[in-house]
Amino acid sequence: MELYSSEKFKPEELALIGRAIGTVVHGTLIVGRDGRSISRYGKRAMTVGILSAGTTAMDVRLIPLVVLKDFAHMKGLPLAYVYYNDGVRVEISGMDLDEVKAILDTKNFVEAQPNDIGATVYYPNALDDFLHDLFRYYKFTVDGKVLVDCMNTPAVLLFPRLSEHFGFEADVINDMMTSYVPPKPKEVFLQRLKKGDYRFGLRFKPEGIIEFYGSEKKVFTSTWKLFDYLKSIFG
Repeated sequence: MELYSSEKFKPEELALIGRAIGTVVHGTLIVGRDGRSISRYGKRAMTVGILSAGTTAMDVRLIPLVVLKDFAHMKGLPLAYVYYNDGVRVEISGMDLDEVKAILDTKNFVEAQPNDIGATVYYPNALDDFLHDLFRYYKFTVDGKVLVDCMNTPAVLLFPRLSEHFGFEADVINDMMTSYVPPKPKEVFLQRLKKGDYRFGLRFKPEGIIEFYGSEKKVFTSTWKLFDYLKSIFG
């Protein structure tokens, strides 16, 4: 669920958002970001607010949002994700959106005492752990080429490990995950998919959605659900 969006980078607003999130969660949550430097700074500002409420932040750093949602679900923890998509955005899951907004409106934040300020726990191997679990469960083979549109998200980090495990050649476009230049439009992807000899196409949208283009179009909000579907075809 999208909590916040702004065309300009406003760290003071992100810090307040962190305080509201920390007040609602008041435990442990996972924080992550995309590849833009503005997202790194934004996550840092948000995390300061989270810690001030006495909440612990598990920082997984750079990770695709769709993967982080699955990872957080596996851990049984809420998440907050900072990314850039025509402005700075914050996505949350595992907490009540209206409750967070109400805390923001009233500014009725929890103020932790100095000894109770939250801590940041770094978990840089989250993506590796996720792929390890994925590969342990799915062992089918996809022969041929797959067109992948990363849409300038960290989804590019999933390759070539996915292609290596599942036996396909990934033709990746829009893989500049640090770029603020808009990715090439969907029409470029569709034209390339139509002309090329691809088994199927994938688009990783910034808001944590995977679009599948094969004999039919499907939309997935979970990496596991995508691979359940692929297993039904190739398994």
